Amino acid sequence: MKKRLLIGVVITSCHFDFQEEILKGIITQAFKSNCNIAVLTATHNFSLDTPQKEYDKKIFELILSDKFDGFLYERNTFCNEKIINYIDRLLESSEKPVMLLDSPDHERFESTAIDDCSAFEQITDHLIDVHGCNKIYCLTGPKNAFVSYERLNGYKISMKKHGLYYDRKSCIYGDFWEDAAKALADRIINNEIEKPDAVVCGNDHSAIVLIERLINSGIKVPEDIAVTGYDNTEDAKNNSPSITTFSRPNFQLGAESFRRLYRIITGKISSKILNNNGGIIFGCSCGCSQEIHTDKSITRKNKVNSRLETDILNRDMLFDISNTDNIADFADRLDNYTYYIYKMKRLEICLTRKYLESEESLTFRNGDDVKIIMSKSEVKRKDISGEYFSSSEIIPAFNQNLPYPCAYYISPLHYNNKFFGYSALSFGKEPMSFSKPYLYWLNNVNFSLEHLRIKSISSNISANTRNTAIYDENTHLLNRAGIEKVFTDMVKTLDGQGISVNFIRIQLTGLSKIYFKSGEKKCLEITAHFAGFLREIAKSGEICGFWADDTFCIITTANNRNDEIIPELVNKIRGTQFSADENCNIDFVAGLYSGEVNQKICISDSMHRASVNRIYNYNISENNLNPHFEKLCMLRSKIMKNPELPWNIDEIAKNLYLSKSYLQKIYKSYFGKSIIEEMIIFRIEKAKELLETTDITVTDIAKECGYSSYNYFARQFRTSVGISPSEYRTNAKNNGVP
Repeated sequence: MKKRLLIGVVITSCHFDFQEEILKGIITQAFKSNCNIAVLTATHNFSLDTPQKEYDKKIFELILSDKFDGFLYERNTFCNEKIINYIDRLLESSEKPVMLLDSPDHERFESTAIDDCSAFEQITDHLIDVHGCNKIYCLTGPKNAFVSYERLNGYKISMKKHGLYYDRKSCIYGDFWEDAAKALADRIINNEIEKPDAVVCGNDHSAIVLIERLINSGIKVPEDIAVTGYDNTEDAKNNSPSITTFSRPNFQLGAESFRRLYRIITGKISSKILNNNGGIIFGCSCGCSQEIHTDKSITRKNKVNSRLETDILNRDMLFDISNTDNIADFADRLDNYTYYIYKMKRLEICLTRKYLESEESLTFRNGDDVKIIMSKSEVKRKDISGEYFSSSEIIPAFNQNLPYPCAYYISPLHYNNKFFGYSALSFGKEPMSFSKPYLYWLNNVNFSLEHLRIKSISSNISANTRNTAIYDENTHLLNRAGIEKVFTDMVKTLDGQGISVNFIRIQLTGLSKIYFKSGEKKCLEITAHFAGFLREIAKSGEICGFWADDTFCIITTANNRNDEIIPELVNKIRGTQFSADENCNIDFVAGLYSGEVNQKICISDSMHRASVNRIYNYNISENNLNPHFEKLCMLRSKIMKNPELPWNIDEIAKNLYLSKSYLQKIYKSYFGKSIIEEMIIFRIEKAKELLETTDITVTDIAKECGYSSYNYFARQFRTSVGISPSEYRTNAKNNGVP
């Protein structure tokens, strides 16, 4: 049988209605074209930077698998420039064709987009022609998003066509979420801007939030202000009043993007599936009274998932699957809870060798070994081989000559900075996506795997006490005691043979600057990544260790090894300078001392001699020559440690003998954010720690973090974290993760 193409879909937030429609179109067209689909999806979007999301993105390392023939990339869903750049680099490295969805022309990737412009023109035309609206505002999405510009442009075209006036105040860039809609409503309510006849919103959620805010203030919708949405979600239909919206042809976007990618890969044209064009859906929010008919299958799906969501949050799944002592028991318990996954046809849980064999560093790269520990087909448990396979194979199903194509959702299993593996979920022949209960299900699995890992470590702690005492916890290299012990054994073995030993000492001289600039956590990350490269470079029989807080060593009997080690190390760390998750491109110096192996040789003295005899000095740049740099580093360190203090820019500038404007300019040039922005970040981090680790009231926490107003604290916390302080505390206590 001829090999099927495997197309990767890179996307997130799959449980949202409009995302599911796009995926339905992709999968339906792929099945018609006899192709397999692997949807690589993180469990959340990346609008907020948190430790767990740093490892959530590791699933996209699978992009580098040779199994893929091309990719469909929903770039707009990631909401984070750092993550987008990370995925862009992976896709470029794959050297496979890439098709962007809903994006403008790109210098390296092809793109397919829906005409949001004409859709927004139609909605605005409806408000003007049918309801006689003259003063209309447009609330679109983020300023740097292509779809935001297209929707705003459609509004402008309609206003110009009808000879109606609009200005900058009428064209409002938002966030496709709640904050921008609330802010616009407040400006209208407080008479900061003139009350419009209507507001055209960039999506349904913004419209719903705007309407609720207006109605609560006594403004009637649609009598006083008409409001329209976009995307035709179920929430829009069920809202009161129901939302006049636009059924965007997302299904067709997915199908057409696949057809175009298929033609690029094969040179052949795939026959089209049934067209599913969109159009205006009339609700009551604009003044129309047309009844909205809801698809009964969708209503049933929502009811079932609502019940499943309640059950999974309130019943015993988490307690049951976390109360296990080994992987086999965990898999048996987990098998009892797959019914929470609506319409699941096949599920496989794949864990890495690193996790199963209790390695300390639980990171992930394409090609790492994984093993299936549970395989389920609908209600029947499937036999598993129990053997490891390369993650570059994704899952064994893609290697099997199945009589029909398949589609799997590949999602990461991890806890904070520890990557465990991934789950592979299929809905069989039905083109659909997973629902929100699956995300809760995965969270429970992640927490239980971490609990099992800790329990396993604790049970083996007495057996491993001797080994752990000679290893550094952060770098996982031999610590000073371990280096001395292993070196002593080497001396006993080689003494009297006339063999020379070379001490290569490497000191991270740039680490102190990193500490003042980014704190202890960043220093530990850099040190750990640097150690990983040394571990890769060191050969069998060489002693590779962590001598001091900023110093590594390689002790070897091989001649001229320094001529090999240093260039290889430089190449490796230079290669990380554009990597958000493991950048350890840092200043260092290398020293060398050689002496004959004998019982009298002193390792401490030899390491000191190596520090004196410098043979290489690596500087990443001549940056930070400004005499104020160290002062600003000290200032930042003080703010980080005491964010609750009433930091005043004028006083800081005066103490540093700088003008206020110059202080703010150079501070942001060094650290990427203003003093106030960083103070807020540090205050919120302190608040999160207090919410997780204490029972102090939220009001008192606000005071502890330097806020005189609880409401201002709560508003700033929600803006930064996405949920209220109380919700954050509840999540932390219930799930063990925020």
